[in-house]
Amino acid sequence: MPPRHSLTEQERIVLDIIMDNPFASQKDLAERCGMTRPTLATHIGQLTRKGYLLGRAYVAATRAPIVCIGGAAIDRKFCLFSPLVPGTSNPATGYTGFGGVARNVCENLARLGQETALVSIVGDDLPGHALADHMKSCGVDTSRIQFAGNASTAEYIAILDDRHDLGVAVFDAVVFERLDIDYIRRCWPLIAAAGWLFVDCNVSVEVLAWLARKAREGSFSLAVDTVSVPKAQRLRGQLDGVQVLFTNRDEALTLLDGTTTADTSAAIAAALVMQGVGTVIMTEGARGLTVADSSGVHALPAYRTDVVDVTGAGDALVAATLSALSENMDTVTACRHGLAAAALTVGSRESVCPGISHDALDTFMTTHACTQGQAKETVQ
Repeated sequence: MPPRHSLTEQERIVLDIIMDNPFASQKDLAERCGMTRPTLATHIGQLTRKGYLLGRAYVAATRAPIVCIGGAAIDRKFCLFSPLVPGTSNPATGYTGFGGVARNVCENLARLGQETALVSIVGDDLPGHALADHMKSCGVDTSRIQFAGNASTAEYIAILDDRHDLGVAVFDAVVFERLDIDYIRRCWPLIAAAGWLFVDCNVSVEVLAWLARKAREGSFSLAVDTVSVPKAQRLRGQLDGVQVLFTNRDEALTLLDGTTTADTSAAIAAALVMQGVGTVIMTEGARGLTVADSSGVHALPAYRTDVVDVTGAGDALVAATLSALSENMDTVTACRHGLAAAALTVGSRESVCPGISHDALDTFMTTHACTQGQAKETVQ
């Protein structure tokens, strides 16, 4: 069930009585609640809109899904055998698979045992249908994936250097322009029932603003990934309402847009909290991450692991962190799960590690405990 912080006192009373007897008539419920039937109907409507009820006979939602909105794409990745030589052909090994930030997060969540749904748009083409079929086979609710005619499924091409680090990437994401507010509104019953909503900055400024406003109304807990420096600009001015922000240093500075003189990771993360974000999780590659909230700032080191491909590591971190938060783990513990998921993913050539699971994370964290330092409080 979604967290109850978004309920009024009267809504809590109505919900408790409905859960005690979901088959009671509105007349009986009104009498027990001590209110008129029109007033009761209004509260029931609010409870349904917020995702606490699923309809007659006032079935209470027992486990809220995590809904993911944003990018779904085909990934094409090439790893160079030697340092890049500009202006000529470079030998490399290639791999093609499914990608996109929201899609990657969604598949990781499903593999971690979460009930999850993907709201995205792909082309009405063979890659788009293959992507949707794959997600469905992973246990994801794909009913809100839209197939756009006269458009191609988004495509991400990455060139990794001979050390397996990202050298350059390009992303054809024109199709996402069709993922507009009207379509998000049509998906509202699904979104309203979410415990967590994850959205990446592949969506438009208007969609981000609309979802942030809905989050401020208490419909769900909102998590956002800034994706890249250019796309982080879309989130400027919309930080109030974001419960958890996933970003990196450059993207964070783009969000702050000269409003701070902070130059350390701790200070930058703290500045974002001051602008209204509940929790900031700022990733720093092989160094780990910095996490900040109203209680202070902590630095968490990464796990040491052999790197095969860094693509998708950040998305795995997002998914495992959100999965842990949805199970009521504290933020630092949740971030440790995220770091373990990232380490597993960089050891795989796929953007989503096919072996990722709760058991795999637990095993990895246990066997790699000696390389994981304690959380260090850095400021405040």
